[in-house]
Amino acid sequence: MSFLGQHAIITGGTSGIGRSLARLLAGQGAHVSILARRQALLDETLAELESLRAGSAQRFRARSVDVASWEQTRESIHSLVKEGPPPDLLLNVAGFCHPGYFEDLSMEVFRDTMDVDYFGTVHATKAVVPIMMERRSGHIVNFSSVAGFYAIFGFSPYCAAKFAVCGFSESLRQEMRPYGVRVSVVYPPTTDTPGLARENQFKPLETQRIEGQITPQTADQVARVVLRGIERRRRYILPGLDTKLFFVLAHLPPFLTGVFHWYFIDRVISKAHREQR
Repeated sequence: MSFLGQHAIITGGTSGIGRSLARLLAGQGAHVSILARRQALLDETLAELESLRAGSAQRFRARSVDVASWEQTRESIHSLVKEGPPPDLLLNVAGFCHPGYFEDLSMEVFRDTMDVDYFGTVHATKAVVPIMMERRSGHIVNFSSVAGFYAIFGFSPYCAAKFAVCGFSESLRQEMRPYGVRVSVVYPPTTDTPGLARENQFKPLETQRIEGQITPQTADQVARVVLRGIERRRRYILPGLDTKLFFVLAHLPPFLTGVFHWYFIDRVISKAHREQR
Protein backbone atom coordinates (compact mmCIF):
# COMPACT_ATOMS: atom_id res chain seq x y z
CA MET A 1 0.00 0.00 0.00
CA SER A 2 1.21 3.47 -0.88
CA PHE A 3 0.08 6.46 1.17
CA LEU A 4 0.61 8.79 -1.78
CA GLY A 5 -2.63 10.66 -2.43
CA GLN A 6 -4.43 8.93 0.45
CA HIS A 7 -6.48 11.04 2.86
CA ALA A 8 -5.71 10.27 6.49
CA ILE A 9 -7.79 11.68 9.35
CA ILE A 10 -5.96 11.56 12.68
CA THR A 11 -7.57 12.25 16.05
CA GLY A 12 -5.08 13.43 18.65
CA GLY A 13 -2.87 14.56 15.78
CA THR A 14 -1.03 17.37 17.57
CA SER A 15 0.98 15.40 20.13
CA GLY A 16 2.81 12.15 20.72
CA ILE A 17 2.12 9.24 18.39
CA GLY A 18 -0.62 11.14 16.53
CA ARG A 19 1.73 13.94 15.59
CA SER A 20 4.45 11.50 14.56
CA LEU A 21 1.97 9.72 12.29
CA ALA A 22 0.92 13.03 10.75
CA ARG A 23 4.55 13.93 10.04
CA LEU A 24 5.38 10.56 8.48
CA LEU A 25 2.25 10.52 6.32
CA ALA A 26 2.90 14.07 5.11
CA GLY A 27 6.39 13.03 4.07
CA GLN A 28 4.92 10.12 2.10
CA GLY A 29 2.58 12.31 0.06
CA ALA A 30 -0.69 11.79 1.95
CA HIS A 31 -3.40 14.37 2.55
CA VAL A 32 -3.52 14.79 6.32
CA SER A 33 -6.37 16.12 8.48
CA ILE A 34 -5.77 16.42 12.21
CA LEU A 35 -8.35 16.71 14.99
CA ALA A 36 -7.47 17.93 18.47
CA ARG A 37 -8.73 20.40 21.05
CA ARG A 38 -6.08 23.11 21.29
CA GLN A 39 -5.94 25.53 18.37
CA ALA A 40 -2.40 26.67 19.11
CA LEU A 41 -1.07 23.12 18.77
CA LEU A 42 -3.16 22.58 15.64
CA ASP A 43 -1.60 25.66 14.04
CA GLU A 44 1.88 24.60 15.10
CA THR A 45 1.44 21.08 13.71
CA LEU A 46 0.01 22.35 10.42
CA ALA A 47 3.06 24.56 9.95
CA GLU A 48 5.30 21.57 10.57
CA LEU A 49 3.39 19.46 8.05
CA GLU A 50 3.77 22.19 5.43
CA SER A 51 7.53 21.96 5.83
CA LEU A 52 7.38 18.22 5.19
CA ARG A 53 5.06 18.13 2.19
CA ALA A 54 6.10 15.81 -0.62
CA GLY A 55 4.05 17.47 -3.36
CA SER A 56 2.13 20.63 -4.17
CA ALA A 57 -1.21 18.79 -4.43
CA GLN A 58 -1.24 17.69 -0.79
CA ARG A 59 -3.84 19.18 1.55
CA PHE A 60 -3.26 19.66 5.26
CA ARG A 61 -6.20 20.66 7.42
CA ALA A 62 -7.06 20.94 11.09
CA ARG A 63 -10.20 21.03 13.18
CA SER A 64 -10.48 22.06 16.81
CA VAL A 65 -12.74 19.41 18.31
CA ASP A 66 -13.33 17.49 21.51
CA VAL A 67 -13.75 13.89 20.33
CA ALA A 68 -15.74 13.16 23.49
CA SER A 69 -18.55 15.14 21.79
CA TRP A 70 -20.42 13.24 19.08
CA GLU A 71 -21.82 16.46 17.61
CA GLN A 72 -18.43 18.18 17.35
CA THR A 73 -16.73 15.11 15.92
CA ARG A 74 -19.46 14.44 13.36
CA GLU A 75 -19.58 18.04 12.18
CA SER A 76 -15.79 18.33 11.91
CA ILE A 77 -15.38 15.13 9.91
CA HIS A 78 -18.36 15.89 7.69
CA SER A 79 -16.87 19.29 6.87
CA LEU A 80 -13.58 17.63 5.89
CA VAL A 81 -15.40 15.12 3.70
CA LYS A 82 -17.47 17.84 2.06
CA GLU A 83 -14.30 19.71 1.11
CA GLY A 84 -12.81 16.42 -0.14
CA PRO A 85 -11.17 14.11 -0.70
CA PRO A 86 -13.04 11.28 1.06
CA PRO A 87 -11.21 9.55 3.92
CA ASP A 88 -9.09 6.51 3.09
CA LEU A 89 -7.59 6.11 6.54
CA LEU A 90 -8.88 6.94 10.02
CA LEU A 91 -6.38 6.80 12.89
CA ASN A 92 -8.10 7.06 16.28
CA VAL A 93 -5.13 8.07 18.41
CA ALA A 94 -6.74 10.57 20.82
CA GLY A 95 -6.69 9.44 24.41
CA PHE A 96 -5.34 10.09 27.87
CA CYS A 97 -4.56 8.25 31.09
CA HIS A 98 -4.93 9.39 34.69
CA PRO A 99 -3.51 6.62 36.90
CA GLY A 100 -3.98 6.25 40.62
CA TYR A 101 -5.28 3.98 43.37
CA PHE A 102 -8.86 3.03 42.60
CA GLU A 103 -10.12 4.23 45.99
CA ASP A 104 -8.59 7.68 45.39
CA LEU A 105 -9.82 8.25 41.84
CA SER A 106 -12.97 10.29 41.34
CA MET A 107 -15.88 9.11 39.22
CA GLU A 108 -15.13 12.06 36.94
CA VAL A 109 -11.80 10.46 35.98
CA PHE A 110 -13.56 7.22 35.02
CA ARG A 111 -16.17 9.04 32.94
CA ASP A 112 -13.69 11.37 31.25
CA THR A 113 -11.38 8.49 30.35
CA MET A 114 -14.22 6.48 28.84
CA ASP A 115 -15.57 9.56 27.01
CA VAL A 116 -12.25 10.36 25.32
CA ASP A 117 -10.51 7.00 24.92
CA TYR A 118 -13.53 4.84 24.07
CA PHE A 119 -16.37 7.08 22.94
CA GLY A 120 -13.92 9.36 21.11
CA THR A 121 -12.95 6.31 19.05
CA VAL A 122 -16.59 5.37 18.46
CA HIS A 123 -17.57 8.93 17.46
CA ALA A 124 -14.90 9.35 14.79
CA THR A 125 -15.53 5.85 13.48
CA LYS A 126 -19.28 6.41 13.34
CA ALA A 127 -18.69 9.53 11.24
CA VAL A 128 -16.50 7.86 8.60
CA VAL A 129 -17.96 4.35 8.38
CA PRO A 130 -20.95 5.21 6.10
CA ILE A 131 -18.57 6.86 3.61
CA MET A 132 -16.16 3.93 3.62
CA MET A 133 -19.00 1.42 3.30
CA GLU A 134 -20.40 3.26 0.31
CA ARG A 135 -16.98 3.39 -1.35
CA ARG A 136 -16.22 -0.21 -0.30
CA SER A 137 -12.75 0.76 0.80
CA GLY A 138 -10.96 2.29 3.76
CA HIS A 139 -8.94 1.39 6.82
CA ILE A 140 -9.84 2.19 10.43
CA VAL A 141 -6.98 2.00 12.93
CA ASN A 142 -8.01 2.12 16.58
CA PHE A 143 -5.48 2.67 19.33
CA SER A 144 -5.82 0.47 22.38
CA SER A 145 -2.79 -0.24 24.60
CA VAL A 146 -0.89 -3.10 26.20
CA ALA A 147 -3.21 -2.18 29.08
CA GLY A 148 -6.06 -3.03 26.69
CA PHE A 149 -5.32 -6.75 26.79
CA TYR A 150 -3.31 -7.03 30.02
CA ALA A 151 -4.58 -5.05 33.00
CA ILE A 152 -2.02 -3.13 35.03
CA PHE A 153 -2.09 -1.95 38.65
CA GLY A 154 -3.19 1.69 38.98
CA PHE A 155 -4.81 1.91 35.53
CA SER A 156 -8.39 0.90 36.34
CA PRO A 157 -10.04 3.73 34.30
CA TYR A 158 -7.59 3.41 31.41
CA CYS A 159 -7.72 -0.39 31.23
CA ALA A 160 -11.52 -0.34 31.15
CA ALA A 161 -11.56 2.13 28.24
CA LYS A 162 -8.81 0.40 26.27
CA PHE A 163 -10.32 -3.06 26.75
CA ALA A 164 -13.53 -1.52 25.40
CA VAL A 165 -11.70 -0.22 22.31
CA CYS A 166 -10.43 -3.74 21.67
CA GLY A 167 -13.88 -5.34 21.93
CA PHE A 168 -15.46 -2.64 19.80
CA SER A 169 -12.82 -3.06 17.10
CA GLU A 170 -13.17 -6.86 16.99
CA SER A 171 -16.93 -6.61 16.49
CA LEU A 172 -16.61 -3.79 13.97
CA ARG A 173 -14.07 -5.77 11.92
CA GLN A 174 -16.61 -8.54 11.38
CA GLU A 175 -19.27 -6.07 10.22
CA MET A 176 -16.97 -4.18 7.88
CA ARG A 177 -15.36 -7.17 6.17
CA PRO A 178 -18.11 -7.60 3.53
CA TYR A 179 -17.67 -3.94 2.54
CA GLY A 180 -13.92 -4.11 2.02
CA VAL A 181 -13.24 -1.85 5.02
CA ARG A 182 -10.32 -3.02 7.16
CA VAL A 183 -10.07 -2.57 10.93
CA SER A 184 -6.79 -2.79 12.85
CA VAL A 185 -6.00 -2.38 16.54
CA VAL A 186 -2.72 -0.91 17.76
CA TYR A 187 -1.39 -1.93 21.18
CA PRO A 188 1.34 0.61 21.99
CA PRO A 189 3.67 -0.04 24.91
CA THR A 190 4.84 2.67 27.29
CA THR A 191 5.77 5.51 24.93
CA ASP A 192 7.81 8.62 25.65
CA THR A 193 5.23 11.36 24.96
CA PRO A 194 3.92 14.47 26.74
CA GLY A 195 1.05 12.27 27.94
CA LEU A 196 3.49 9.92 29.68
CA ALA A 197 5.07 12.86 31.48
CA ARG A 198 1.64 13.87 32.80
CA GLU A 199 0.82 10.31 33.84
CA ASN A 200 4.04 9.99 35.81
CA GLN A 201 2.86 12.72 38.19
CA PHE A 202 0.06 10.45 39.44
CA LYS A 203 1.37 6.88 39.21
CA PRO A 204 1.41 4.79 42.39
CA LEU A 205 4.76 3.31 43.33
CA GLU A 206 3.54 -0.15 42.30
CA THR A 207 2.71 1.10 38.82
CA GLN A 208 6.09 2.79 38.53
CA ARG A 209 7.87 -0.44 39.44
CA ILE A 210 5.89 -2.54 36.95
CA GLU A 211 6.54 -0.07 34.14
CA GLY A 212 10.18 0.25 35.21
CA GLN A 213 10.76 -3.22 33.76
CA ILE A 214 10.01 -1.86 30.28
CA THR A 215 12.07 0.59 28.22
CA PRO A 216 9.75 3.24 26.72
CA GLN A 217 9.66 3.59 22.95
CA THR A 218 9.66 6.93 21.18
CA ALA A 219 6.54 8.19 19.42
CA ASP A 220 8.36 8.01 16.08
CA GLN A 221 9.30 4.35 16.67
CA VAL A 222 5.69 3.44 17.36
CA ALA A 223 4.39 5.49 14.43
CA ARG A 224 6.73 3.75 11.98
CA VAL A 225 5.56 0.33 13.17
CA VAL A 226 1.93 1.45 12.82
CA LEU A 227 2.41 2.51 9.20
CA ARG A 228 4.17 -0.77 8.39
CA GLY A 229 1.27 -2.62 9.99
CA ILE A 230 -1.21 -0.69 7.87
CA GLU A 231 0.80 -1.42 4.71
CA ARG A 232 0.81 -5.13 5.59
CA ARG A 233 -2.89 -5.07 6.56
CA ARG A 234 -2.21 -6.37 10.05
CA ARG A 235 -5.18 -7.16 12.26
CA TYR A 236 -3.11 -6.47 15.38
CA ILE A 237 -0.23 -3.99 15.38
CA LEU A 238 2.21 -4.68 18.20
CA PRO A 239 5.08 -2.17 18.44
CA GLY A 240 8.18 -3.45 20.20
CA LEU A 241 9.42 -6.81 21.44
CA ASP A 242 8.03 -6.22 24.94
CA THR A 243 4.54 -5.73 23.50
CA LYS A 244 4.76 -8.90 21.43
CA LEU A 245 5.98 -10.86 24.47
CA PHE A 246 3.16 -9.59 26.68
CA PHE A 247 0.61 -10.32 23.94
CA VAL A 248 1.78 -13.93 23.55
CA LEU A 249 2.05 -14.55 27.29
CA ALA A 250 -1.38 -13.01 27.93
CA HIS A 251 -2.91 -15.60 25.60
CA LEU A 252 -1.18 -18.67 27.00
CA PRO A 253 -3.04 -21.35 28.99
CA PRO A 254 -4.12 -20.05 32.44
CA PHE A 255 -1.39 -21.89 34.38
CA LEU A 256 1.44 -20.40 32.33
CA THR A 257 -0.21 -16.98 32.31
CA GLY A 258 -0.43 -17.17 36.11
CA VAL A 259 3.29 -17.86 36.44
CA PHE A 260 4.11 -14.94 34.15
CA HIS A 261 1.72 -12.65 36.07
CA TRP A 262 3.24 -13.63 39.41
CA TYR A 263 6.78 -12.91 38.25
CA PHE A 264 6.23 -9.61 36.42
CA ILE A 265 3.27 -8.20 38.36
CA ASP A 266 2.39 -9.74 41.75
CA ARG A 267 5.99 -10.10 42.94
CA VAL A 268 6.78 -6.49 42.00
CA ILE A 269 3.61 -5.17 43.69
CA SER A 270 4.38 -7.07 46.92
CA LYS A 271 7.90 -5.64 47.06
CA ALA A 272 6.60 -2.08 46.51
CA HIS A 273 4.02 -2.57 49.29
CA ARG A 274 6.73 -3.66 51.72
CA GLU A 275 8.83 -0.60 50.87
CA GLN A 276 5.94 1.72 51.75
CA ARG A 277 5.29 0.25 55.21
